Amino acid sequence: MNATFGNIGTSSMLGLALLVGGTAVAGDTAPQLELAWSVDGISDEGALTGTGLGFGLYSYASLTQGDGYEINWSFLVTDNGDSGGFEILASTLGVTNTSASDSAFEIDVLLPVTLAPGIAFYGGSMGGSLTGGDDGGFLSNLGDTALWNASVDGDLIATLGDAPFSFTTDPFDSTEVAEQAFGAPIPSFEHAAAQESMSIGTDFLLGSGDTFAMTSNFVAQVPAPGVLALLGLGGLARHRRRN
Repeated sequence: MNATFGNIGTSSMLGLALLVGGTAVAGDTAPQLELAWSVDGISDEGALTGTGLGFGLYSYASLTQGDGYEINWSFLVTDNGDSGGFEILASTLGVTNTSASDSAFEIDVLLPVTLAPGIAFYGGSMGGSLTGGDDGGFLSNLGDTALWNASVDGDLIATLGDAPFSFTTDPFDSTEVAEQAFGAPIPSFEHAAAQESMSIGTDFLLGSGDTFAMTSNFVAQVPAPGVLALLGLGGLARHRRRN
């Protein structure tokens, strides 16, 4: 695949260190995001290392241009999950189909994470917009897959925008893809604490000349010891009632 993977400016993201194909341009101690994408069955991958903003915050931004598509990547990571705070992967993706026909997109983003063993609370949300080209806009499900998904250590824990779905617009018009969430109030969905990764994915069919913009977040928090004790007492009480 003929794809370029590079910087798109730093005015809002305060800088970027980019790593592609294992070759570092520059970097710091920011977590490295692993990116993988497939367009009409042709796959590619890369990685981004962000700029530290302080207090465990890191920003990332890049543009990928390939045969028949463009992907604008923008992320803000909060990497405080191992100290009792939040682990957050917030993303804004802008995908444009520059080909002459509808195209299938599959995009995955992985954040390496090691939380304290045990349980954690998770939550997330996604929403976006479709902007049509000169023949109107079209966005729909790709097979039976959801528009957005979240995984922990490779195990799927949530999907949003379940299939089937379809959005259309008039030429050069836009329509909203309504926000959906899981684990509300975020984060409150209980699952094993991540020991390797938190990841998100998005799959869709996009019309020729159209742009799909999506904003999402995926949040994790390890409960404090006092909360764990309360959860244990609650489980014990439920067990006694059943007996």
